[in-house]
Formats: sequence, structure tokens, C-alpha cells
Amino acid sequence: MTDKPLAGKKVAVLVEAQYIPGEIKIYQERFASYGATVDLVSRLWGQPSQRFYSTVEPGVIDQPEWLEVTKDVDAVNLDDYAAVVAAANYTTVRLRYSEREITTGNAAEVARNAPAARFFRRAMQNPKIIKGAPCHALWLLTPSPDLLAGRKVICNPVVLADVINAGAIYTPCPAGTPQAYQVVIDRDLVTNPGWHASDALVDAIKDLIVNPPAAVQSDPPPAVRVTPGERRILIVLSEWGYWGEELVGPLGEFDKVGYKVDFCTPNGRRPNAIPVSWDPTFFDPPLQRPVTSDSMAARVIEMDDPSTVQGKRLENPISLADWFPQRPYFAAPTFVRGLEAYNRLRVDAERGIEKYDAMLIVGGSGPVVDLVNNQRVHDLILAFLAAGKPIGAECYGVACLAFARDMNMRESIIRGKHVTGHCLEYDYQDGTAFVQARGQFLDFNMGPPPYALEFILRDATAPGGAYHGNFGHPTSVIVDYPFITGRSTPDSILTGQKMIEVLDGNPPLRRWGW
Repeated sequence: MTDKPLAGKKVAVLVEAQYIPGEIKIYQERFASYGATVDLVSRLWGQPSQRFYSTVEPGVIDQPEWLEVTKDVDAVNLDDYAAVVAAANYTTVRLRYSEREITTGNAAEVARNAPAARFFRRAMQNPKIIKGAPCHALWLLTPSPDLLAGRKVICNPVVLADVINAGAIYTPCPAGTPQAYQVVIDRDLVTNPGWHASDALVDAIKDLIVNPPAAVQSDPPPAVRVTPGERRILIVLSEWGYWGEELVGPLGEFDKVGYKVDFCTPNGRRPNAIPVSWDPTFFDPPLQRPVTSDSMAARVIEMDDPSTVQGKRLENPISLADWFPQRPYFAAPTFVRGLEAYNRLRVDAERGIEKYDAMLIVGGSGPVVDLVNNQRVHDLILAFLAAGKPIGAECYGVACLAFARDMNMRESIIRGKHVTGHCLEYDYQDGTAFVQARGQFLDFNMGPPPYALEFILRDATAPGGAYHGNFGHPTSVIVDYPFITGRSTPDSILTGQKMIEVLDGNPPLRRWGW
């Protein structure tokens, strides 16, 4: 093995005042001995550099030492670094400071978004970057319990209550472990209880850079083997805002296997992504964590931009209003003649689905406005159902399945079926909003959604069927042929994968997830 295993690698060390000189020296010298470059990073407050003083401890460090830092946390490219280490002692207390005004409503958001806390949070979101959090450094993560919960750590006892309250699992080293060797490794996170174990922290980080931990697999393996054929999928979107990942997730899976895709909206207007769905820093209120990764946000932004190759795909979608007829009012003076005409035109419109192998309804808040109670959407669904073709729906789009009913029988088409959809625990208490133009919300806050979708689906599947929220599980996708339903945003890619397995699995998938 080379004596410079980290040659060409860079390590960022977050520092502030009251650092421990011996600790910083270990990082600089020991990482350098392995070939890495060490950058000292901090918040520079708009200045080209800042000087920070060390801690003072009589008899140990009698006079403060000084460090000059020229790299700002908001200016460096996090992807340049193989590892990020937050210095021990009270540096992280100072790094958590925010000058913003704090209110009852924004307190948690302010704590999360102190620049250094935001920087370390972003590092935690990237499992390819190894993180070191010695001594008190987990204080940078306690504002982000979604990233700390369930992680095995050790820390300075001063931080213990905060760390436990954030959901971490305190994991002391075996009894008798020398102080200099007390480190705990949990995949890409290395912690120790104090700076005296800095050498061991560096060595553990070095080993993880050289031999990265195995990636955590979130999606289950395919239920069946797939041999993709020539397929065409119809994707239905709202004109009042769709959640970005719920389009690009399954669409990306369809593209991978060579499926052709057409897009359809109620009136043929270009659909727009909900702006926060391309914001990786947006904290979903019910889940209290971001739900959009940086890479997914980039894909959504590209799809939402009419000037890009991907964005051009959404130009000139099929108009459902031009495709399917409108059912006449029952009180219309010529209702009988109108109903006869409607049924003739509907039969003709249904021939238009012959070229499609399946349909997918994309979720988000927009479907509440123009898809769920849209009779033309219902007729489209009924046409696919009558033809025995798979029907996929995500999130709030699943409500369309509960309301799509033959006007004579008026019985739920998912009666006796198993489905998932936006669960009660995911519902907003406030902030349900709609999109009036690209990147622009309608000036209207509905508050909570107009109905609890879970209750609608529980009633619509009874008797004999069931709604499966799978709350607390990372994904929830249910296949009960011909329906493929996805609970919410994290289930988007898996929904697309299961639709492919339904269409081209060997054998074709007919039941999954329940």
C-alpha cells in the first residue's frame, strides 16, 4: 500500500475561536502525512480573512495562539473535499451563531441555517464525504435531527443531552479503551469524546476515504426480471403545479428502458413544477426534513426550464379537453340528446388510448384543483381500466382513482383493491399552495389540504381492499393490478420501476407491497 493513500484528496476543517492548537496541528500534519491537503474553513463575515484565537487553559495553554483562515463556508465547493471535520471544543458553539432575528415561527429554521451548520448538514447529506465530529462538534448537527437520528456516536458529556434529544444513539467505547483510541464509526461519520483521540479520528477518516463504506440501499431489488419492450406511456399532469420528483423520478426510469412518453394536461397548457420541489433546502413541514436531494433538484430544474432539451418535452402537451367530451349537466334542456352525443364522442375518444400501454398520474398539490374531480380525467382512467391497461398514480394523484366511477354504477373502481397514497401523517397543517406560472405561486394559501386523502382511500377500497400508508417506512408503493400507486415524493422512482415490472416483468408483476 502507498504511504500517501490520500494523495490528491482534500480535507476541510471547520474552525472558529477557542480552538485547541494541538488538535489543529494533528489534522494539518497527520492528514498531510497521508498526502491530503488540509483547508481551514470558517465563516468570514464578508471579509477576505479572519484571525481566530485559541482556547486558554492555565498550565496547558497560557497564551492564546492565532490562526488565519481565508476560506469561507459559503464560498468553498463542498464536492472538492473527501472529508469534512468540525474542530473540537467550543468552536462549534460559535459556529452555530446566527445574527438573524429569531421568532417562534422561524427558530428551528434559523438554527439549521447558520452558515457552518448548513455547510456541515450538506456534508452529511453526501455519503461520499467522510465526516469527523469530535468532542462538542455534534452541536452542529443537533439542529438537524433528521440526519443525526439513529446514528451511533460518542461525544463530550456536555453535549450528551442535545445529542440524545436529536435521536442519536450514544455508543461508548468498550471499557478500558485508552482515551487516545476512543472513536466511534457509523458508516461515513466518525466521532470521538475529545481532542485527545484526534490521531485516531484522522486514521479512521483516512481508512474510510480509502475504503468507502457500502452505500445504504433504500429501494428493494426488482421483484421480477425485466425485458423491456417497445412501450408508450401517457403521463397526466396538473396545470396548477406538480411535485418535480414525482414526474422526473418515474420518467427517468421509463427513459432508461426506452419507453416513449406523451404528456397530457387538462387544457393543453404546459405544466409547471412546484417551486419548492426543486429546492434541496426546503424543509417539509410534516416530516421536518428536506425531501429533495441536490441531484434531484437539478433534474427538476432542467425539466421545468423550457429552453433545455428535457424541458422542451413538456411543450405542447395533449389537451384532455380537446380529446375527451364534457358530460352535459343533468338539468340541461336537451340532456338526453346531449348525453347520447357525449357517449358517442367518448367512445371515439377512447380509441385514442390504443397506442398507450399504461398511464401515470403525477402528484403534487395541483391535482387537487384540476385532476381529482375532473370528469375527463375520470373517463380517461375508465378507458384504461376497460382496456385492461396498467394505471399508475402518485401522492394526491391517487385521489383520481377514488373518484373515477361509471356514472351509472357509481361504485369505486378501487373497491376491494390495495392502494397507497399521501398518508395522514404527511398532510400539511398550513401552506397548501398552487402554481399559477413557472416559478410563481398563486397568491393563495389553502392552509391544510381540502381533504385527508388517506380517509378517502380507506373508504374507497372497502370492503375487501385496504389503504397502506406504511408511515415510518422509507417507501410505499403498492401493486394490485391494474393499479400501481405511490405514497409520496420518495416513492417516485420506485413507482416507475414497478410500472416497468408490471409491463415487462418476467413474469409480469401483478401484486407487490402488501
